[in-house]
Amino acid sequence: ALGQALFLEMFGDPIKNDKDYTIEKLGDITTKITDGVHAKPDYKDSGVSFISVKDITTGKLKFDKCKFISKEAHEKYSKRCNPEYMDILYTKVGATYGRPAIVDVKKEFSLYVSVALLKPKKEIVNPIFLKEALANFAVKRQADRSIKGIGVPDLHLNMIRKFIIPLPSMKEQTQFATRIQAIEAQKAQAQASLQTSEDLFNSLLQKAFKGELNGKW
Repeated sequence: ALGQALFLEMFGDPIKNDKDYTIEKLGDITTKITDGVHAKPDYKDSGVSFISVKDITTGKLKFDKCKFISKEAHEKYSKRCNPEYMDILYTKVGATYGRPAIVDVKKEFSLYVSVALLKPKKEIVNPIFLKEALANFAVKRQADRSIKGIGVPDLHLNMIRKFIIPLPSMKEQTQFATRIQAIEAQKAQAQASLQTSEDLFNSLLQKAFKGELNGKW
């Protein structure tokens, strides 16, 4: 929410485009827009991480509950769809379509068909800016209009390529990205502090149950 508020503060309403930014099609500011493997893979107990919609719906790429495939299967799939550091992932199938996440780790993994892969042209668009632009209500509205299928919502790649994105200068994009990174750093610090507090509370709770707390508590 804070990231989106900052986006609106710096760049205004993308629909009105009051600041008269250049408008570009998503396909023109990326080198590739594709999606993951269409066939259900043979899952393994361990191996290479296999990412689907559920692993990015929070806006963050998470590996803690993902499935796994073999190294051989990953090498086969990555010939067409090879997510890399600072690429963008975008949910395209199911009720949670239209949610972006940035690849913020240098780790090999494969994608299911429910996730689109976008490779930004980094000389003209900052990946952090693009991720927040894709999360904006203006782009979500374009996704809503592009949904195909009566049953499960499905965004087709050719429609994603036509999404309209306002493109500020690289200087403005970089300033925005720096501020977003500062927000993320503060959030990580707050989450770490919260975890420490929860650990302390649980420790005290266990001692209380065991009658180990002294009179000072």
